[in-house]
Amino acid sequence: MPVTKNMRGIGGAVLALALTLLACVAAAAQGQDRQFAQAQQENAKRLRQYSWKSRTEVRKDGETKSTQLHLVRYDADGNVQQTLVSSTSPQLPTRGLRGFIAKKKKEEFVELLDELKAVAKSYGQLPPERMQRFMAGAAVAPEKTARGSFVRLQGRDVLQPGDTMTVWLDAATRRQRRVEVQTTLQGKPVRLVSEFQDLTEGPTYLARSVIEYPSRELTVTAENFDHERARQ
Repeated sequence: MPVTKNMRGIGGAVLALALTLLACVAAAAQGQDRQFAQAQQENAKRLRQYSWKSRTEVRKDGETKSTQLHLVRYDADGNVQQTLVSSTSPQLPTRGLRGFIAKKKKEEFVELLDELKAVAKSYGQLPPERMQRFMAGAAVAPEKTARGSFVRLQGRDVLQPGDTMTVWLDAATRRQRRVEVQTTLQGKPVRLVSEFQDLTEGPTYLARSVIEYPSRELTVTAENFDHERARQ
């Protein structure tokens, strides 16, 4: 099912979700933890000095429907720019009844991807007052796992009644490690997950993001890698 034209949009929405949450958490923290906020803002500034590769995969019913590889960088205005490197998608019949059915299914699938993109984008572009309300009302608790010690912030009703957003911060450095959103589309559960890692002697970056829509057995995964610092 070729969905390549739509991939850049939903891949960008996945990327925007995590990158904007990094900025939103920093802005919301200004009135609560100035040192943390300054560290987050400095991290965002340092990340703009890098370019990297981003691979986005769409899976439906357990099968890969499309993949795209982009080169990603920030422009002079601080906006994310994506350049397509490669893309793959299976070929579908184009003639007769089979072609008509395939075209119809493709249109419905692309429409669903657009709706999921809008959901991810809405959480990736939270207004500052919404993020501040989340930070002010979130339940804060320590959490220890095999991966380390964290501070967990969890809040409800962020954008929709009953939705939840959870942010995990490294207990020592206060760097983001994970953001998870549980929300709905068409009354069905949607799960958005962003995971973060640190570059060697560098900033925190979005390593992996996932959009899951279990009712349609649909998953969109974006992974970022091969970071290179721009030459000065």
